[in-house]
Amino acid sequence: MNVHDSERLAGMLEEAGYIKFEKGTTPDLIVFNTCAVRENADNKLYGNLSHLVPVKAKNPGMQIAVGGCLAQKDQHAITKKSPIVDVVFGTHNIGSLPVLLERARIEQEAQVEIKESLVEFPSVLPAKRESAYSAWVSISVGCNNTCTYCIVPSLRGKERDRRPGEILAEIQALVEQGVSEITLLGQNVNAYGVEFGD
Repeated sequence: MNVHDSERLAGMLEEAGYIKFEKGTTPDLIVFNTCAVRENADNKLYGNLSHLVPVKAKNPGMQIAVGGCLAQKDQHAITKKSPIVDVVFGTHNIGSLPVLLERARIEQEAQVEIKESLVEFPSVLPAKRESAYSAWVSISVGCNNTCTYCIVPSLRGKERDRRPGEILAEIQALVEQGVSEITLLGQNVNAYGVEFGD
């Protein structure tokens, strides 16, 4: 799911005028798309952020954004632990990243925006795929199970399924672009369609 979200983030940023930085240069923007399921995800994030403190000091115009599940979970704690972070966005509003970056730049203060429910399916956002022949298609987001060991429902929310027609239209468009390998995504794809009741 994070790879899919990262492709969407890259697509939105490209559409907003950002370009991928060249090695040997300092980027204007660094985006961390985090996980909260994997062990030590928070240590990894804060370790990476600590390495960026001197870089940001030399390049105060550089922006740092943190999104994904850890951002959804920790919210304002991220900017308290790491004041160099300019934007924190959650799993339900990845589409707002370009606006939050612009707002942080204009207001010169960190923007933390976490939504408690999905604003729009990530699949409707522009994508910049690493592969020309394979693609991820989100069929559902969230999970209705309450497994004691799993944090996913509290971070991705209740399950919401896309209608079959939307999924098929996206797949058809991908095939027309030359994609030959499509992976259907969801936290709990086995429950897909239950909410439709038809």
